[in-house]
Amino acid sequence: MTNSSTKEQVLENLKELINNQGYIYALCMILFEDFHHDLDKIHLVNYREKLSVKECALIIGFLVQNEIDFTTPDSPEKVIELKEKTYEVMHELQISLNSPQSTQIKEIFERHNRGEDISNLFNNEPDIFAKNGGMVEPMFYAGDGIYDFQYLEYLEKKYKYDKEWLWKNKKFDINESSILVNKVKAILHEKSKKVNLFDLKETFPKIAEKESKKLKRHHSQKEIEEITRQQYVGASFYQYHNLFRKDFDKMEADKDDWDFFYKNLLDLFIVRNEDFSEHGSFTNFITNFSFSSSNDVNKDYNGPGYFNVLNSRPFIKIDASSYFVPINFLVAEAVYESPFYWMYDDKDYIDKIAEHRGNVGEEISFELLSKVFGEENTFKSVLVTTKKGEPDTDIDVLCVLGNKAICVQVKSKKVTMNAKRGVFEQLKKDFKGAVQDAYDQGLVSRERILGKGAKFTDKEGNEIHLNNEINEVYIMGLTTENHPSLVHQVRTLLSKEKEEPFPLVLSVFDLELLVHYLPDPYDFLYYVRQRIALMDYFFADEELAFLGYHLKYKLWKDDKYSGGIIDTDFGAIIDRNYYPFKTGLSHLLSDKNDPILNRWKDPKFDHLAKIIKGSNHSNSVDIIFSLLDWSGETRKDLVDHMIKIKRDSIKENSDKSIATTTAPEFGFSYQVFKNIDLNNLEDKVQAYSILKKYQQKCNSWLGLGSFAKSRNLVDFLIYLDEPWAFDHELDEAREDFFAHAKGKAIKLNPKLSISRNDPCPCKSGLKYKRCCGVRSK
Repeated sequence: MTNSSTKEQVLENLKELINNQGYIYALCMILFEDFHHDLDKIHLVNYREKLSVKECALIIGFLVQNEIDFTTPDSPEKVIELKEKTYEVMHELQISLNSPQSTQIKEIFERHNRGEDISNLFNNEPDIFAKNGGMVEPMFYAGDGIYDFQYLEYLEKKYKYDKEWLWKNKKFDINESSILVNKVKAILHEKSKKVNLFDLKETFPKIAEKESKKLKRHHSQKEIEEITRQQYVGASFYQYHNLFRKDFDKMEADKDDWDFFYKNLLDLFIVRNEDFSEHGSFTNFITNFSFSSSNDVNKDYNGPGYFNVLNSRPFIKIDASSYFVPINFLVAEAVYESPFYWMYDDKDYIDKIAEHRGNVGEEISFELLSKVFGEENTFKSVLVTTKKGEPDTDIDVLCVLGNKAICVQVKSKKVTMNAKRGVFEQLKKDFKGAVQDAYDQGLVSRERILGKGAKFTDKEGNEIHLNNEINEVYIMGLTTENHPSLVHQVRTLLSKEKEEPFPLVLSVFDLELLVHYLPDPYDFLYYVRQRIALMDYFFADEELAFLGYHLKYKLWKDDKYSGGIIDTDFGAIIDRNYYPFKTGLSHLLSDKNDPILNRWKDPKFDHLAKIIKGSNHSNSVDIIFSLLDWSGETRKDLVDHMIKIKRDSIKENSDKSIATTTAPEFGFSYQVFKNIDLNNLEDKVQAYSILKKYQQKCNSWLGLGSFAKSRNLVDFLIYLDEPWAFDHELDEAREDFFAHAKGKAIKLNPKLSISRNDPCPCKSGLKYKRCCGVRSK
């Protein structure tokens, strides 16, 4: 094979590889090693060196087109060879799927090198990244986008209105199915304890290097390479030593000894009828989700974008009482996804499906978002009418915080097989149903809210009185489906005018994570604002990566760079924290290895933010956003200065003040007065803030004031947000006031520019260039 191999050639090579004697055992080792990790260090796993669920499902999809051959291999060396060959072929497959776009981009840069103007060639991204099968690779290699436990948690919610049909037609019980899925997971997990995996790629080279030095005295280089290879094969199987006979000796082992091992290796993935003797529903369950490999099974499966029986039936029948479960994740996925297709085949039930899915989508979205914004600020099924009372549009879920709102439009469109195969017209159609329509509807709703002329009512006809000071509405598109490469599709396929805002498009599974990690409405809304504002600046493969990066560093634009690529490793830090939390395993893991638990926090600033939020100021959201735009270190320094001058005011029995600015956007001042006089306090803070704002030519200004002997950090707050303009009277007053005023201007760096040789702000003890700077490039 070469890098120029076509997808069809690579897939034929894969089929040929699969037909090797004993391949099933090489596959079992791949499945075990690539899907079993130390939870404590799961965020450190290099997934680029491992196969994904989709890649392994593809291999098995071809494997089951014939009856699985369980004949043992000729030698253990052959098993390792088949393993290594599998990774090579799958790497070739990714190159082949990416080839059309790589070729096109290469041609564009060759034209650039010849001096041609290419500035307009990237303006039409669909031509490069979506047409000619351009979406096949990102959709196939997109992350799973969901945890297995989320499938089960949303199963009841998704099919709550369809229980009767599911039981009557498929004997499918939601609760029992969830129990059985967890039972399967528990059985396979218990078996997995027999294996002691270690990082062979990291540890073996070090061992081999030491051994090689010893061997050089008596062996040629070729002999050393052969010995090293034998040692590597031995180490590969040593991880599975509990699967061998107790008296196993590799040097004296015969075929029976190895057959014993291969049988136990396969058994790591086997469940049996007897395991479910206490579950009378297992017969119906396994009938719905199992199949037997044969020449007639999966015959139409031709790779990415084609129906694979394994996705709907993840149990492969071995004999009358045993089932091979190669990918446990697919069990939860099949239980969640398959019922829809069962119902869809019933033409008399199709209208009910659409109605139920619409209702469920709104209910799930409302339930999640009301946890953040409160039910009093979250509205479901909002009807929008014109001044004349005529129906205009509707909003699935509307969230309000101060003078900001989020308009949520929910869709339940699935991605069709033709779209996954790269058929551009179908891809556009699917995207329109899942995203574009939601965005277009969101734009209309946004315009109505900002226009102040429409009337808003809930489903019961009760009028919703919105804050007249709402000055921004963020559009959120929400899909109830696990939409592959959703982030990439939005960037590439969304149709919008230049002046129109981007939407933030999520799956409900992404939304669950945002709600968990950003439960404060200000923090949640700030994330939404930053994601939308930086849509053209930051690139990432999945929402999880954006969220992980934001939790650790904050999403903000560094003017030194034209853009940034966020590594998927940032999504892995969510895995390390959320998966143990949801599965009840956090207490078994070390807190010190959790990047999210150990991310930098500043309780002093949180206290100041709480004061501002509690003030019920109409612009509290703008104030918090302006402060959050500053770096964490800047915010810490700010509050530290506030605390210091309050102490100094008491100590010196004098008035004190500080001020800082990031003109022209925002400025801040804090004054402490030795004498308690509330009216005087308000007048002084207001006058100082107005004049300081004018002096610094800022468009907005936050002025805080306090009494020296007050227990409160802040006793008075004023926020000015009128854009700066020259004013003769203010100019004279400013000159006169500050000629006699005493105060301290503090210089704070709101962006906290970090030198490559500075200590990393994550407190790892390493230099920035050796730590987070590596992944933030």
